[in-house]
Amino acid sequence: MSTKSLTLAAALAALTLSPCVVSPLAAAPLPIFADPDGDADVQNCTAEAPDDTPLGSGRVVAVDPAAGRVTLDYRPLPLLPEGGVRVFAVEDPKVLKGLSVGDRVRFGVERDGRRYVLRHLENSN
Repeated sequence: MSTKSLTLAAALAALTLSPCVVSPLAAAPLPIFADPDGDADVQNCTAEAPDDTPLGSGRVVAVDPAAGRVTLDYRPLPLLPEGGVRVFAVEDPKVLKGLSVGDRVRFGVERDGRRYVLRHLENSN
């Protein structure tokens, strides 16, 4: 027998001889995603954020209207629990008009791939 075969045989023997312990969580059933008709549909299980998601709050650190970005120093959010300073893309660069460094703002943010996009931005000064 080769070394690989011997190792494989030893591993299988150890598995068959060891007591099998199953945790209660491992035996829990998996959730089933269903459409309104009641048919199981795993392909289309998208979760949309509710419209009443709370707005974040923070201060403007920098504004770049040409690039459509704003840098905010913000408090922790459900989507961004760490808080801190971050550069956000803005869905509509027109909302940056009139903003200046130090302004307090309230904003709604969504994740878009690897970046975070502000869908709502209001000056709260």
